[in-house]
Amino acid sequence: MPPALRLPVRVVDLTAVEHGNKIAIRFTIPTVTTEALAIREPLNIELRVGPAGANGFNLEEWIRTSDRVIRIPQSNPVADVSVDVQKYNGKTVVAGMRALGAKGKSAGWSNMQEVTVVPPLPQPMGLEAKDGPDSVELTWQGAAGEFRVYRRTPDIPDYTLLGTATKPSYTDSTIDYGKIYQYQVQAIQKTGTNPDQYAESELSDPIPFKPYDKFPPAVPTALSAIAGTRTIELVWERSAERDFASYRVYRNGQKVADNLTAPAYSDKDVQPGMTYRYEVTALDSTGNESAKSAAAEATIP
Repeated sequence: MPPALRLPVRVVDLTAVEHGNKIAIRFTIPTVTTEALAIREPLNIELRVGPAGANGFNLEEWIRTSDRVIRIPQSNPVADVSVDVQKYNGKTVVAGMRALGAKGKSAGWSNMQEVTVVPPLPQPMGLEAKDGPDSVELTWQGAAGEFRVYRRTPDIPDYTLLGTATKPSYTDSTIDYGKIYQYQVQAIQKTGTNPDQYAESELSDPIPFKPYDKFPPAVPTALSAIAGTRTIELVWERSAERDFASYRVYRNGQKVADNLTAPAYSDKDVQPGMTYRYEVTALDSTGNESAKSAAAEATIP
């Protein structure tokens, strides 16, 4: 058997993005060789950032004109490296790396990641949250044309992308009352020709918020009262609120029914020759009550 070449496998997951005043580069550190042998010692990693080239990317020219990044952390499976953007402002640069074996050879350069560097985006400031109808309403200060909104919950400890906004405000309509949420916002700007390439700011300071339901449901509509020989039958449009709980019925200003879940009520406590005036309200799961519906009248023959 010939001796093993012991070449670290080629990296294919390198990413690079302008983040604040840095180019943030990330890749998985090889743990095996091309012969599937475990790598136990720290690697000699050659990470470079340099101009993409006026006439298209040329590997030899890029190696000659690029800057080598010296400090590569290898304590975690994934390496996170930051490179100052000041030198590359207004330029399109390419980031790439290769892991060298014991004899200075490699299995090849990683995938190359192109970054068009723009002036660093300012960090969004003054993030605030307040209660909205079945929602949390976020506002902040920021001059960028687009923003990402992130949220973290107790049952999902990592921040996840909630959505994007084209102005410094966002409404989170996917909340549950009683939970504590944490929010962060980031400014972004489209760069380069790649549709997925954005420069991004530093994340805003996080804020915690526990939404409280203080908004009543919508007023029930289309109430009608139909008189029978001994009853008056009431029907109305069903409420569509996510936190709807029940209905309440008022007759001549006095409550006569509560905790109704269907949009109908049969009033059997009526007398011949009498006219009755009805109104209906909706209640949510917190107990907030809507205003009274438009009145409907009926007279027992």
